[in-house]
Amino acid sequence: MALSSAIGYCAVAISLLEDPMKRLVAAVVVGLGLFASSLAQAQGKKDVTWCAPVMGSSYYWDVLSAVELGYMEQEGLNLKLVNNDTPVQALQFEATGACNIGSITTEVAMAAVDKGADFKFVGSEDDKIAFVMLARPDIATFADLRGKTLGVTLLTESTATMMRLLLEKHGVKREEYNFIALGGSPNRYAALVRGAVSATMLSPPFDFKAEAEGMKRMGNAFDAFDGGGVVFVVDDKWAKANADAVVGFLRAAAKAEKFLYDPSNKDKAVEILVKYTKSPAADIAKSYDSFYGKDRINSPNLELTDSLMEPWLKLRDSPKKPSDYTDLSYWKRAVGQ
Repeated sequence: MALSSAIGYCAVAISLLEDPMKRLVAAVVVGLGLFASSLAQAQGKKDVTWCAPVMGSSYYWDVLSAVELGYMEQEGLNLKLVNNDTPVQALQFEATGACNIGSITTEVAMAAVDKGADFKFVGSEDDKIAFVMLARPDIATFADLRGKTLGVTLLTESTATMMRLLLEKHGVKREEYNFIALGGSPNRYAALVRGAVSATMLSPPFDFKAEAEGMKRMGNAFDAFDGGGVVFVVDDKWAKANADAVVGFLRAAAKAEKFLYDPSNKDKAVEILVKYTKSPAADIAKSYDSFYGKDRINSPNLELTDSLMEPWLKLRDSPKKPSDYTDLSYWKRAVGQ
């Protein structure tokens, strides 16, 4: 109903009230409602849905902070957050239009494009793969994992790939252990602490949670591989039709990264992630020191460089180029290039 029609309809309804006081109260209530409606129309924001597997993870500190600090709202975006269990599920959401922008592990996103999905990578969220390998207390060395069952998200995605590379680096061959697919970090964490698997890869801050339960830290994925971790993925057609929204999203996330890389904002950064992870502040503070301190895992300005993509192409023995997967025009607009 148009605003002018609504006003006319309400005026007629109010005139039918016999009690003058009731007419006055009704007029005030309706007036306030119409004012709020017109204000909402004037301040209308673009609805955008962002999805990520296991959203309460350190990987997505930038997007979550951009929401909490009001940066998304400043870009005219009403960002809806959707949690997925796995990267594959997140891409399925994108393919069906249930999600507009996804934070997806690079390997899974590349595989989808290779199979014909019309996706583009528009920025880097994590410049390193932050998975941490944790093992049961009885595992003293990598060699002790021979003959054991290890937990991964899926049998053919990044946790499995990174675990294989880390084990190979320490002399353990793929045929010397077994994988079992368990889903996201919460599931893998539970399987590890209950003894269902001997080791697994966990996303921060689940690594600190597992350590608190007596699990042993074995190594980081980036110790064995130097490719990019998580990329922002969009459906190409949707992005072209909503370019300003993509640019605004990236600008807000880049602004949040700048905020997060300032050590003086550590307390606020910890507060934000505690809200989403429900993890102890001490664990989140350790994660901050890694992501925005010594390991510099998250991308300072979301730039998706060829050097982040090329290790994946080499690993996959692919003849493709990074530009076959990326569209950096949105990022360039977002950062003023």
